[in-house]
Parts: sequence; C-alpha cells; structure tokens
Amino acid sequence: MTDRPPPQDDSAPPLSLGNRLKAWVLYSLDFMRLLTERLMGFLRLFATLGLFLIVLFVVSKAVDSADLVLVKAFTVPQSMSASHADAGRIIANTLKQELLLAENDIYATVKRTSRNVNGKINIDAVTGNNEDYLLGSSIKLPETGISINDVVEFIGSIFGRRNITGSVYQDQGKLFLQVELDGRIFHFERTLGDYDPKAINMHLIRDMLREARTQLLSVASESHNLYYYCTGEAASMEHPDSRLGEWFDYCSRLQSSQVTPETLETLLRDLHSAHARQLASGNDTLRHILGQTIGSALDKTRLLCPDYPITKVCKASEVPEVAQIALKLPEPIIAAATAPSLYPELPDARAFEPDTLSMRSMIMVEPMAYGTAAPASAPASAAAPFPEPPTAPLVELPSVRALQAQCANRAAAKPQEILASNRTESDATLLFNNNRPIQAMEKYAQAIEQNCGNVFAWANLGVLLVSTEPPLRSADEAQLALEIAVKLNDKIDWIQNNLCIARAWLAPLDSVEKTISDEACSTARGLNPANKVILDKQFYLAVADRYLVEGLYAQAASSYQVAVSADRKRDCNTSKVIDKLALLEAEHGVTGARAAACAILQDAVALPGGKISACEDKLAAFTCP
Repeated sequence: MTDRPPPQDDSAPPLSLGNRLKAWVLYSLDFMRLLTERLMGFLRLFATLGLFLIVLFVVSKAVDSADLVLVKAFTVPQSMSASHADAGRIIANTLKQELLLAENDIYATVKRTSRNVNGKINIDAVTGNNEDYLLGSSIKLPETGISINDVVEFIGSIFGRRNITGSVYQDQGKLFLQVELDGRIFHFERTLGDYDPKAINMHLIRDMLREARTQLLSVASESHNLYYYCTGEAASMEHPDSRLGEWFDYCSRLQSSQVTPETLETLLRDLHSAHARQLASGNDTLRHILGQTIGSALDKTRLLCPDYPITKVCKASEVPEVAQIALKLPEPIIAAATAPSLYPELPDARAFEPDTLSMRSMIMVEPMAYGTAAPASAPASAAAPFPEPPTAPLVELPSVRALQAQCANRAAAKPQEILASNRTESDATLLFNNNRPIQAMEKYAQAIEQNCGNVFAWANLGVLLVSTEPPLRSADEAQLALEIAVKLNDKIDWIQNNLCIARAWLAPLDSVEKTISDEACSTARGLNPANKVILDKQFYLAVADRYLVEGLYAQAASSYQVAVSADRKRDCNTSKVIDKLALLEAEHGVTGARAAACAILQDAVALPGGKISACEDKLAAFTCP
C-alpha cells in the first residue's frame, strides 16, 4: 500500500481579499528580511576586504619608506602662528625642499662622473613625501578617538620610518631653530636685528635650514653621511659601523691631523688597490667617492712630499724649515712742509710706531745654506760673507692684529667660503703636526681670510705662535688670536686652556705657575671636568718649556715631572718629557733628572686599544741603567 496525499477539499471556501493581501505582505517581509541579511553579509565581507586592503597598503608603504624621513610641522611661537596659521607647515615644507635640493645636488655631481651608460645613479632617496603617507588626521576610527594618521605613524615607526621635528623660538633679539632626528638635536641661531620679531622671517629660517640639511641627511643615511664626510662637508661619522665602514676608515685616515708621509703613502696604496676598486664596483657613488678621496690624498702629497708624482714615494723632508725674523718698515710718513730750514727733513716718527698695522715682523725664509764667517785673524781673501743673501724669495706672514683689522668690517662668510676655510685649516694643522710651522701659519692666515669666523683657525694659529720655537714664537700675538677664538666660541675647553698657557708665557717668572688660577684655566676645567688631567698636563709642559727658555733649569725639571705625574702613557708627551729631563742633566747639570726620566718611562703604560704612538720608536730607544 502506497502513501497518497490526502484528498483536496474542493469544497473549502476561497481566501478573502484581505487574507490574500495579508499573506502577501508577510511573504514580502520574509523576503526583505532574507535579502537584508544577504546584503549585510556582503557589506561585512566588503568592509573586511577593504580594511584588509587598507592595512596592506599602509604596511606596504611603511616597508617602502623604512629608510625615508618625513618632515613634520614645526612648533612656532604664538606670535608667528597669529600672523600666519600655517607657519609650522610652511617651515616644514621649506626644509623638505632644501633636503630634496641637497639630494639632487649629490645626484647631479655623481652623474657627471658616472660610467653608467644608461645614466642611472644608484643612490637611494632619503626625503619622503608626506602626501604619500598622511591619509588624514581628521578621520577618526569609531569610538577610539584615534585618527588614521595615528595608525599610519604607528605602523610606519614599527618598520623604521623616522620623522624630522623642530621648533622655532625667539629670545633676546635672536631667532633660534632646533631640528631633531633620531635623538640628535641641532641648534642654529640668527640675529634678528631690525627685523620684526612677530613675523615669520622666512629668509633667516631658510638660511638656517640650508645649513641644517647636510647634518640631517648625514644622520638619516649612511651613504649621504659618507659622501659629505669624505668631501669635508660633514665633521663627524654618524654610521661608522655600517656596511660602508671600510670607506669611512679610508676618509678618516685621510682627514686625520696626525697624517705623516708614511701613513699617507700607505693610504694611497690602499686606495689604488684592486680591493678598493672591487668595493666600488657597480656603485657609481662609491666610485665617485674613491676618485675624490684619491684626489684629496694627492693634494696632501703636495704639502708633505712634493716629489711624490715623480718618485711615487712619500717621505718627510730631511731639511727642516728655517725661520728668521726680518723687520719690514712701512713707507715713512713725510712731515708737513714748514718754513725752509738749513737741516734735512726727517720722516714722521709715527711711521715707526710698533703698533702700526701695516708692519709685518714674521718673515719666512726657505731652507737654504748659509755662508760661514771666517775667523777675525784670517786674511780678507778667505773671509766669506755671513750670512749669504737668500736665494729663495721671502714670504711675508701677516700678524694677528693685521688679520683682526681685515676682519673688522668683513661680511659673514658664505657656505662655500666656510667649507674652503675648513679645508685650508685642516691642511694647516696637517703641516703643523709634520713640523712645517711656517707653511702652517700661512695656511691658518689664509683660512681666516676665507672665513673670519673660523674659530679653529684662530685657535690653532694661537697654539702655533705659543708652542713653536723662536723666532716664530710670539706669546702676545698668540694671546690675541686665542682671545678672538674664545669670543667666537667660549665653550671649547682646549682653546680656553691654551689661552691660559699664552698668558703664562707673558706672566712674570715668579708667578708663572700661579697662572693656573687664571679665569681661562678655570673655565676650561669647568667646561669638561673629565679632561682636567690632560689640561693640567698641557699647562705644566708649557710652564716647563718657559722655565727652560729662561734658564731656570731646576724649575723646568720639576715642572716636566709634574706634567706627567698623574698620566703616564707611552705617547709623544712622555717622550718629550724624558728627552728634556735627560737634556737638563747632560747639558745643564740638573742632578737626578735622567733618573726621573727613567722612572717615568718605566711607569708609562701602553695606549688604550692597542694603539701605537708615533713616538714609540724614540721611547724604545731611550736607554736607562
């Protein structure tokens, strides 16, 4: 038996119109409910997919911009923001423009020397474009108060993207700018003068931002830091332990003020080696830096070993520089004509005043041979003139007072002049450290003429004048040069200490050692208390040198020992002390001086880090019983 549907009751009355309408409405509502559920499901799917795509986009941009820096709006005083509501954003955009211009300059410079036939330069960009990443600061995530911009910043920071922030403020008639990147804060300032302190003064701010761009790019990128460091535009290595560490080492060795002819020759061999060429292979920027570094090294050979292009060997000259004092009198000022006199007219005495700025007292004499005077009893035919007239031209060295007078009304140096002055000052220091004080003095004067605000040129000129042997030594000129340096920057301890040393050379003999209480000495030790031992060593070495020059040999021996009493290392200072002590006993009869020298040598410890002093050979050759 099979199941069959129940028979239809054909006799049931049909639904009324109202019931049919009611059924249709219920059916429509069910259909709309089902459709709404399906649509909501699709909307949730699309929303999830959209959110996923947004997160993917943000993460992708964050990864791509991991090595970029973004410039955020600067903080400005209320007076500036009142005059222009977008002052902070305007300053940020100006800085971004300066950074992009600096990067373009590097790109163009490298491209000129590139061997890439396709014209492509493999140097990474550093400055990011804010509009690519800042999706909006006014769009908030529901019920969180967090903007999309905050989310982008957070995700970007995870992948290493960095921000440049800064502030502008005014104080005591000056406009100050602070810029911060990766924890490094750079300070700049300009004098407002007659400018309105309530205005933005964008020309002053732009000038400071242009000065800041090199330092910011050096912090932001190791390749840019290498480029600027090797060209001398950046003073410090921000990424010494990076993948470019070997290149930083090349440039650091070249720029060291302790370069000698021997170390320079070794560096040139390294730069010309196959290893260096292999390191630069396939990288236009590194090839450019290699060429520039080789060129700079060859320039230094012209200072230390002029025969290098012919001999291919860099050796120190065996003939030391010889200096003599020559006095060059200015043209006499003829006295005004008076009534006729029977006596000849004499020049005005003002022409011979010692403070005349046109006078030059320090003249360089090139190394040369001089004739030897014959004994008085020798016949006239055997006598030779003494000294023979020089066969090389005399080079006139400017006095510190003349340099100061030249700088009195000179405008502030431009960036290129500052860079040239820094390079000249570096060459001067190199010459001074290689026993070329006269050439070094010329270079220091040239550096000052290029930039009167070069504090290190003034300071090192003062150090040269107080530490060289006569006749170049001039303690009063040294004091003036160091006082000028202190006026330019009074926050450098070694400059203050050398000013104190110059004053010790000028002090009466009975109060030389009391000069350590001078304001300059106290300031130096207050600036950096950790350097007190080193600063005291420099002071007492200078005091001992003065005692030696003045013939106070016992005091000289005592001061030499005091100089190294707290710090005895196998360095050139120790070598100088033991040589002077040995000399004091051998030639001036100071008993026990050589024994003191041996005790100092025995106590001297090796330099930290396994370094070897340039005077190690002299220390090893010193014999003690």
